[in-house]
Amino acid sequence: MRLQLVAALVVAAGLVATPAEAAAARNFFVDCQAPDGGSGRTAAGPLNSLAAVNAITFREKDTIKFRAGTVCAGRLEPVGSGTAAHPVLFTSYGEGPKPIIQGDGGEWAVHLVDNSYLTLEKLHITNPAATTAKRTGVQYNSTTPEPKAGLVLRDLEISDVAGWGNKTGTNGSWFSYSAGISIQALPEGKVGYLDGITITGNYVHDTGGGGIKISRKGTDYHRNVLIARNTIRAVGGDGIVVHASDRPLVEHNLFDEGGAGKYPYIDGNFAGMWPINSVDPVFQYNEVTRQRPTIFDSTAWDCDGGIKGTCVYQYNYSHDNAGGFYLGCQSCTEFPNYKATAILRFNIAQDDCRIAGNASGDNKSPLWLYNNTFFCPSQKLDVAVPTENSKVVNNIFYAPSGTLPSAPGIGYDSNVYHGGVSVPAGDARAVTADPGLAAPGTADGAADVDGYKLLAGSPALASGAVVDGLGDRDYFGNQATGTVSRGAYNGPAAGPVVHGSVEEAYNNVAVSSDLNPNTGGFSTSGRSYSGQGLEKAGLTPGRTVNVLGADFVWHPRPYGTTDNVKAAGQTVALAGRGDRLVLLGAGGLKAREGVFKVTYTDGTVEEKTVRFGDQWDATAPAGGVLVARADYHNMTQTSYKNPATGQTRESGVSVFGYAVPLDAARTVATVTFPAGSPLAGAGFHVFDMKIAS
Repeated sequence: MRLQLVAALVVAAGLVATPAEAAAARNFFVDCQAPDGGSGRTAAGPLNSLAAVNAITFREKDTIKFRAGTVCAGRLEPVGSGTAAHPVLFTSYGEGPKPIIQGDGGEWAVHLVDNSYLTLEKLHITNPAATTAKRTGVQYNSTTPEPKAGLVLRDLEISDVAGWGNKTGTNGSWFSYSAGISIQALPEGKVGYLDGITITGNYVHDTGGGGIKISRKGTDYHRNVLIARNTIRAVGGDGIVVHASDRPLVEHNLFDEGGAGKYPYIDGNFAGMWPINSVDPVFQYNEVTRQRPTIFDSTAWDCDGGIKGTCVYQYNYSHDNAGGFYLGCQSCTEFPNYKATAILRFNIAQDDCRIAGNASGDNKSPLWLYNNTFFCPSQKLDVAVPTENSKVVNNIFYAPSGTLPSAPGIGYDSNVYHGGVSVPAGDARAVTADPGLAAPGTADGAADVDGYKLLAGSPALASGAVVDGLGDRDYFGNQATGTVSRGAYNGPAAGPVVHGSVEEAYNNVAVSSDLNPNTGGFSTSGRSYSGQGLEKAGLTPGRTVNVLGADFVWHPRPYGTTDNVKAAGQTVALAGRGDRLVLLGAGGLKAREGVFKVTYTDGTVEEKTVRFGDQWDATAPAGGVLVARADYHNMTQTSYKNPATGQTRESGVSVFGYAVPLDAARTVATVTFPAGSPLAGAGFHVFDMKIAS
């Protein structure tokens, strides 16, 4: 009788389905702040613990709703699966912030084991701890031989996961399995693969070990893998790693500040977005930026071991990564080198100037480098290319210095080499003239790259070679068949650029963080202002500073992003009236004097001479003022794991102000900067300018 009563209570609580409701949809409500736990079948009587949720065996059509603005502590470990037509759905209800699943510091906060057709959405998942360990936010494990299917993780925020950040030493293996999201099939080769992994629209940040990782191969490659529209910031390792997948598609993702965050990288290597042990992976429309240094990697893109077929990177944007643009590592892993062809086409790289492309030993995996634009204002071009069956065609290489290797197995054709880049032997149609980029260096993200279009008269327009494997479109969506230009743009000639503001014209990184000094590019020697050093001198980011009667907001952008205009004849819209134009900046490599042209709305043009002290000077030139002087500056760090080695007190650095008179009776329309090179170094650097009275 007692057992019958217990069974009746369980059925009444909705924890076990009766035959009559086997096909019916069920809703379960969860409010972990509710004082008393109910059946969960109504919002008025919710389940109030993760343990209560974990006690239910879920089935098709079930929806589990967590109340917005609440916190559930512990571990979510759901049991059961849905169907392709009716997956089990975990989501939120009510108004307010995403409900938080707060892990208890164990190996995971959400653990999915052998579930199929299950969707997690609209939740905030954390797993903090005082010390780091092998730890994840959401972890999926396949543990039985049968294939699984239909895993969807979307619109989640995953943060504060105290994962392991050291890829070296006794516990180095923990790094591979620490991340915001980790998909695992272990033991390798003995458990079922997943058919359908969809990871979209998530925000992952402050997670030790990395962002999103698919780790290890089951009985076969995972299928139908889509990782798209995720934002990954300040994680202590790789952005996205795709392992053991057949034709995975990784697109429209952003990865910023790799190696940073609450649980930063400690030692070893990581990179931006890369596949390993997979078939025909495609990475497109992604952005990777500001990764910190590691032993060797820290590149935006990487084609790793065990790749079969081709490894395609197309229509991607990267900038200011410590390791540069691309790493080929097909024979430096535990997996075989199948010599897959790496195809990198129609990508844009801004101060990402290193290509380490499988160039030694048995690393002879072909590299096809087609129609990429490399603008490297503050770094030399550093390129290694495999010496068998490699092709370097229709690229723009624009840097202050650099060389490319020459070997019989590397075919060069129709590239642009400008600034100080040497032409390799064999490129009969090489161009060394200015490629005529509309506004190089001004990109502020993957969707803001119009500065890499080609102006009328560019020698790169319609002068490229037609080659197999080029694809059918350029970075901007223009057709790339028939007539082909050089670089990532294949559209019609662009018109002259008038920048809508000083900020839109930013083309140089002058200020870096002491935590990542490698991102600075005020000079081609890797020197930059220290953001923290300038803070001590009175320039605080986002705060107003008055210079010669004009109010400036100092450095509104994060350190390590473009923050000043290196003068190269730009025209900037600056509407208003006043009796003076005030400029904030410094000279590069010596005190600078140059002519700025002020154009008024009535067509009148006035020439104004501006004088800035050298960045190193402690005093301003006549007529100018010293705004701030830091007693140290940043340079490329000498130890990859110690950013403090990137600070030097060999010289202080200064920011100056200067004012020139205006006709207060007229309205200013534009200001044109002095002519010069957009490459870092010698010339004017302007942080901002204002009209004042």
